[in-house]
Amino acid sequence: MLQQLLQHPRALGLSLAGHVVVLALVFVSIEFDDKPETIRAQAEKTVQAEIVDQAALDARKQEREDAARAMREAQQRKQEAERKKKELAAQKLAEAKRKQAEEKRQAEEKRKAEEKRKADLKKKKEAEAKRQAEAKRKAEEKRKAEEKRKAEEKRLAEQKRKAEEERKRKEAEAKRLAEEKRKREEAEAKRKAEEERKRQEAEARRLAEEEKQRREAELRARLAAEENQRRLDSLREAYKLAILQKVERNHQTPPGAVIPPLCEVNVTQGPGGIVLDVSLGDCKASTAYRRSVENAVRKADPLPTPADPAIFERDLKLHFTPP
Repeated sequence: MLQQLLQHPRALGLSLAGHVVVLALVFVSIEFDDKPETIRAQAEKTVQAEIVDQAALDARKQEREDAARAMREAQQRKQEAERKKKELAAQKLAEAKRKQAEEKRQAEEKRKAEEKRKADLKKKKEAEAKRQAEAKRKAEEKRKAEEKRKAEEKRLAEQKRKAEEERKRKEAEAKRLAEEKRKREEAEAKRKAEEERKRQEAEARRLAEEEKQRREAELRARLAAEENQRRLDSLREAYKLAILQKVERNHQTPPGAVIPPLCEVNVTQGPGGIVLDVSLGDCKASTAYRRSVENAVRKADPLPTPADPAIFERDLKLHFTPP
């Protein structure tokens, strides 16, 4: 029992407290009771019951703590097993991916190697086929060259024989033809001489006719040019006159201005008779009169257009005379 009390300090304290109480009761009972042994026994029984109850409580508490600790340890083991399981699954997945990538790489290398092998084999076959074709072509060329050489020798021999026969035939033919040729040449020379005479006469007539036509054409062209020039001169004069008349209609002589007999007016115009610039040349007049002439030209804008575009002049020189 003492060992049990030492294992449970709390129970030991309670037991000591109980003993103190019991002893106190015993001392009190000694004075009022004549049965001390009975009281002592009851006290010990009470203390013993308290010790047993406390030990049971501590034992249940220890069991609960042990169960909680066991549960925590089981939970930790479960979590550790779950972590290791996940790590193992991750390792397996990584290994599977690495293995798949390695297999893919090896397959790609194998495919490329196979393609290279097939390409090399194809090149080799093509080269062999080309070599065989070249050998066959050369053999065929050699055969044809031999046949050609033999045929050429045969042809040359035949040609030589025929040439000899032809030479003899030609000698006889040449004599006959020479005579015929001489006769033809005499007749041809006579004919050509007659034709040359006639040709020279015809050429002389043709040249004379061409010279006559050329002179007539030159005369017509000169007359037409002169006529056209007269026409253009007439149109130009009419054109300048129309411009001067329009300028005169727009001219107002300033009061008291000195009026010269003639003013030389330089006009720069654009397409459609647009007046671009006006300046006076020889004009012995007052400034007011000169300005009035310039204003009259500008008021005449646009200037009359020529009857023939060929006589249009960008820069005009007009001789303005007062009305």
